[in-house]
Amino acid sequence: MIGKILKTHLNTFCLLLSFLHCPVAISQSIIEDINTQGVLADSSQRFTETINIISRNGKIFIISNSNQSLSKGDFITISIKDGDPIARALVAKNHDGKTGIKILKVYSLKRWGQLRKSMDVDIVKGDDSFLFKPKTPEKSSDEEVVKIESEEDLFNEKALLEEDLGDFYKDNRLIKPDNIVSAGWDQFAFTSKINDDRIVENQWNFSWSFQFHDNYWVEGLYGRTQIDGFPANGTQTIINNYTLRLKYTFKAPLYSYFLPYIGVQSYQVSSPNAGFAQDDTDEARELAALEVEAINELSFTQPVIGVTFLKRLVPGWFFKADIGSDILSIGFAIEF
Repeated sequence: MIGKILKTHLNTFCLLLSFLHCPVAISQSIIEDINTQGVLADSSQRFTETINIISRNGKIFIISNSNQSLSKGDFITISIKDGDPIARALVAKNHDGKTGIKILKVYSLKRWGQLRKSMDVDIVKGDDSFLFKPKTPEKSSDEEVVKIESEEDLFNEKALLEEDLGDFYKDNRLIKPDNIVSAGWDQFAFTSKINDDRIVENQWNFSWSFQFHDNYWVEGLYGRTQIDGFPANGTQTIINNYTLRLKYTFKAPLYSYFLPYIGVQSYQVSSPNAGFAQDDTDEARELAALEVEAINELSFTQPVIGVTFLKRLVPGWFFKADIGSDILSIGFAIEF
């Protein structure tokens, strides 16, 4: 009887031991399988694409999407033939088998300078931490990470990588973007031929400059002046200022630029009610003729010369002053 009881308890103990042992064996097997397959090691995708277009400022790339692996919102890392990472980017748009990406960070300016149109590059999609060794090697002087530590660094072109990217594109532009638009204010003043009064009115002007070659600009300016009560009571005169300028950029201290210019200016005047005699008298007719003569004197075309002063306020924005034979104006400008 005692032997049977001991045998029964022994069988129960063995069954319980087997039950407790099984999960341990299974969990060890799963971990071994995961480590063998490398699932925990790296879940990023790596493939090759071709650079189609690089924007002038180096911030936008158009690359192929032959692997159909890039989607809007993906974070990717660019490298050359399984080499060290070059730049980190964000996929902005897919269209017609091509992908537009925006560069977020440049890891190495030296390797960045090797990128060219039609070059095949390796793309790492997702996490790129495995590309970096645990111990960061000592960086050379041309690969030091430039930090923006103060307000002054906002105007440091090297800190913003503009200077290095400019060298990459082989240009010597002091102002990198192609376009500058501005709005300004000045005063239009003249002496009335009718009563010898000095008339001074506000003139608002708008301009658009395009950099067609390194530091060479062509600019169009439009200004408008409205004068009420000239050349006679109850009349209105609109003076339109059209100016075309050719400029060249010189760098000045304190993040400023001087742009001497030459050009041509044309004033066109509209005053529909000028020159109408109030009655059929010689005096009224003479006054009407004088009004027409006064309006015609305001319409003229002339060559102009002067200088534009630009003072950078924050990245992308300038204070602007025009000082020349055509205008004395102050305002603000934005580059893009």
